[in-house]
Amino acid sequence: MLVHIGVLHLWMEQSTEVMALTAGAAFAAFALLVCWLSFASPVAPMMQKWKGVVPPFVGVPATLFGLLMTFLSQDVWDANRRAYREVAVEREQLTTLLALSESHGSDAGDLPRAVRAYVEAVVGLEWKTMENGEDAPEAEAALDRLIRAASNARIEPAFQRVLIDTVMKLRSAREERLAIAGAYPDDRKWAAVILIAFITQASLAAVHLDRARPQLLAQAIFAAAAIVAIALVASVEEPYSPPNAVSSEPLERLLDGLPAS
Repeated sequence: MLVHIGVLHLWMEQSTEVMALTAGAAFAAFALLVCWLSFASPVAPMMQKWKGVVPPFVGVPATLFGLLMTFLSQDVWDANRRAYREVAVEREQLTTLLALSESHGSDAGDLPRAVRAYVEAVVGLEWKTMENGEDAPEAEAALDRLIRAASNARIEPAFQRVLIDTVMKLRSAREERLAIAGAYPDDRKWAAVILIAFITQASLAAVHLDRARPQLLAQAIFAAAAIVAIALVASVEEPYSPPNAVSSEPLERLLDGLPAS
């Protein structure tokens, strides 16, 4: 299972074009294997005895593939929407902290520097560790420092409560971001989709046991459609990993004008 996850993760780190090419190579190899088994292998005479499978039979695995692909793509798009939203929420809470600290000047104490330390840890360290679904201890320590700075600010109790509430919302947004990064890819769903795709390709071959060329053409048409769907969805399966990772730029822009940590 660990090897399977590693291969899947490595495949999803590639560009969309490379993923499509590797998936295409796998489907092409499978199609050629099935065609060889059907017409040129030692078991070809036995395979020929299975002629007569009616075309509607193909609809069973094809429908299952379509349904699984739909559910998987919905999960992936939803994860991406949540990933972008949590970054926006983090930026919003950090902006609120900075606005409150500016309005209270020196009474806000170490708050601006604590905000900078947190942003630097998240952007510089945690964004990289999230590619493997992990957090950065430095970001956790910076968040703890930010909580202490909010608690120690010498401002009116009402404003301090707002500060602490804002920091708690920031912590929740970070935890949700880390949860999204750690939940993907879901190798079981991808295994189901890929296996059903190959089964669908085999069912197309079973319907075309009379001649080799129609069999290869039927498999090629299905493979082309499957590759487009699989590669495009896979390219955004891991929201915080290349090649289409959610950008940390909204948080980076907060560093302009902040004092050194």
